[in-house]
Amino acid sequence: MPVLLLWDLDETLVTTAGAGERSIVRSARKHWSVDVDLSLIPYAGCTDRRIGHLIRKHFGIAEDESNLRAYLDDFVNFVSEELPDSDARILPGVTEVVEAARTSPDHQQGLLTGNLRAAAEAKLVPFGLWDYFSFGAFADDAIERLDLGPIALARASECYGVTFAPEEVTIIGDTPHDLACAHAIGARSLAVASGRFTPEQLAECEPTCLVRSLQEPAAHSFLSL
Repeated sequence: MPVLLLWDLDETLVTTAGAGERSIVRSARKHWSVDVDLSLIPYAGCTDRRIGHLIRKHFGIAEDESNLRAYLDDFVNFVSEELPDSDARILPGVTEVVEAARTSPDHQQGLLTGNLRAAAEAKLVPFGLWDYFSFGAFADDAIERLDLGPIALARASECYGVTFAPEEVTIIGDTPHDLACAHAIGARSLAVASGRFTPEQLAECEPTCLVRSLQEPAAHSFLSL
């Protein structure tokens, strides 16, 4: 049976060690003249575009699509600047899993992330991970994370010339948003407690499988690797 793995990025594949958050703050300060305290904004697992909307709503800033685009463009630029000076790194077990999936005749893998495509590339290229993924669904495609699942499935079908049944799809991520995406399209889910959410919090979202790290044998077994 074919297996399609759809990967979240931040705190699942890599940690940017605060580079992403600092980039949000820098771009918001540049374009909206505000100092953002991200602890006051529920941004974890949201798309980059949604985060921009949340910041503007928090500060009562009027909606302006061209201004949001400028904020996002500079956010990506700041990510590229911040990463080299951070403790950004691949998370434990990731390299082994994506390499095993790449060499498996039964597995295909893509990205399902709230990052803009350019931000995802900026975060993954330095670690040699970008080329593991043949396609993706990104914040460029939709503001809401839940809308990205169907887009990812459509792109997978275009890329591989087959339609994946829900039971053939697994979404891998570290937030309730990732697990909600899986539920929305009827896919399986692997929750990895490698980010800000505890195993107990993730368990409440009823993932198909839950691990603390991709190094755990249970993760490899669940992914049939």
